[in-house]
Amino acid sequence: MEITPEMKSSIPFQYAYDVLNGKIVTGQYIKLAAQLFFTWIETADKDGYFLNHREGMFAINFYPMFLVHTKGPLGKLKKPFELAPYQQFTLYNIFAWQYVGSGLRRINFVYEAVARKNGKTTFLAGLGLFGQSLDGEEGPEIYVGATKELQAKTLWEQASAFVNKSLMLRKLGFKNTTREIRFALTSGVFRFLGGDSKTLDGLNPSMAFIDEYHAHVSDAVREVLESAMGARDNALVYIITTAGFNLKSACKLAEDSYKDILKGLNKDDHTLIMIHQMDDEDDWQDEKNWIKANPNMEYNSTILPFIRREFIKATNQPSKIPNFKTKSLNMWVDGKNVWIPSDVWKRNDVNFGINLKTETKKVLDGEKFRKYGAYAGVDLSTTTDFTAFVILSEPDENGERFVKAFLFCPENTIDKRSKEDKVPYNYWRDCGYIIATPGDVVDYDIIEDYIRKNFHEYGIIRYEFDRYNSNSITNHLVEDGLPVSLFSQTMGNYSHPTKVFEKLVYENKIKHDGNPVMEWMLSGCQTKEDYNENIRIVKGKDNTSGKRIDGIIALIMALGGSLSPKDEQSKYTKPLSEDEIYI
Repeated sequence: MEITPEMKSSIPFQYAYDVLNGKIVTGQYIKLAAQLFFTWIETADKDGYFLNHREGMFAINFYPMFLVHTKGPLGKLKKPFELAPYQQFTLYNIFAWQYVGSGLRRINFVYEAVARKNGKTTFLAGLGLFGQSLDGEEGPEIYVGATKELQAKTLWEQASAFVNKSLMLRKLGFKNTTREIRFALTSGVFRFLGGDSKTLDGLNPSMAFIDEYHAHVSDAVREVLESAMGARDNALVYIITTAGFNLKSACKLAEDSYKDILKGLNKDDHTLIMIHQMDDEDDWQDEKNWIKANPNMEYNSTILPFIRREFIKATNQPSKIPNFKTKSLNMWVDGKNVWIPSDVWKRNDVNFGINLKTETKKVLDGEKFRKYGAYAGVDLSTTTDFTAFVILSEPDENGERFVKAFLFCPENTIDKRSKEDKVPYNYWRDCGYIIATPGDVVDYDIIEDYIRKNFHEYGIIRYEFDRYNSNSITNHLVEDGLPVSLFSQTMGNYSHPTKVFEKLVYENKIKHDGNPVMEWMLSGCQTKEDYNENIRIVKGKDNTSGKRIDGIIALIMALGGSLSPKDEQSKYTKPLSEDEIYI
């Protein structure tokens, strides 16, 4: 197959050249895609394909000729929509590669993985409008499929916005309706559907876009769309996604198989694969590597500042790191729902790294707490549940804080709990990690006694109580002049100490004694976030094994007390009345 000077000088060819010579920074899979492009050229005559350069460029030129920006400063000026080189390369492969003789497309399937904010939605919206009008298909049906109609509608609405903004599109014959875009000259329609759509029957797609494939719990939507294409001889399926959290998902398994094609382990001459990812050896915290997952960064000046802001948020609040990796860097991460991994918590153990066979085990006694002062969080349970009394020291010279947890559980419920929760309550009790109170219900007198006797032992500055179920104990303590506060259970009040706690744990500054019950409770925690980015911990949705989180809540309450503004009242030089208990 002859490659003309015009073809060689075109942006799609130049992109492939620049990727391979390192002028454009990409990960290994884009390099392999560029190499495969030239391999296909070498074998085209033998395999019965050719490059229809005119049609490839025609599809590319459709964008600036008929589409204008719909958002931001460029949208205000109605600037023509120009494709980035990597997008031109993708589009060129789809429309230029054809069978000799029939002129049908070689490429009938595309898989693209790229970080968010790289123009996935606008690119596919434009492709759908082209497929609906100038692709040469009679009666084209374009569908966007997602797990939910709302997700699919996002892409469709972008196509609709193109029609609203572009006089050229409307002159061409496009018309918006409530649930579809129509093009009269070809009787074409552009629709959206989700796994929750009322019906997925009666479809005859010529193009199908699967949006955010990583979020699909099954292949139901994809299979419906692909199976409905049987009557089309030039159909196209385009999957576009960002990485996700389920390493066993249909998307991850499919992506692994596509990588094998790029590596040459398998062969598929009809699939175009564009995986924009960093390489395994790349440091995800080094911003020079971010462009590998964000190919539009060079052409959109807002992307790098946005990622930098997200990176700062993630480093300040480590539970945001998985989201940052998946959304901003297109990295697959195992377990979105893990708040603080157990290995991170274990590094805070005062005996972490110590050889207990040759070295003396460290014990957290009251001396350290008395030296720096401490706050205590008390999360009182219902009659049969856990009660947590957790003491947290003020920071030492290195910024480290020490933790002592007293966890109470009714004795007569332990055997039942062990069977139901499948954890060794009996062993924990025998080792002193749990304090069993006699009977079937929590004995609040015993708990109150522990609270009182450890006031001086641990140098407690103030007790932080959950208002719920605490009136009796707090009234007794206040009457005796002990410093008590009711810790407001609002999201806003929990947010700051929760974020600080998380950061301190990742910095190895929450020093604990390795109590396995606290580790178990931490593993059951997830964070809930509101619209103002306030967070608090809750039992995770996947916490089906009965994990309690009371000890961690009490610990965060203690930290909240420590972080509250220090004023004269904080010294508690006189007994408090009930009216002086602040919320």
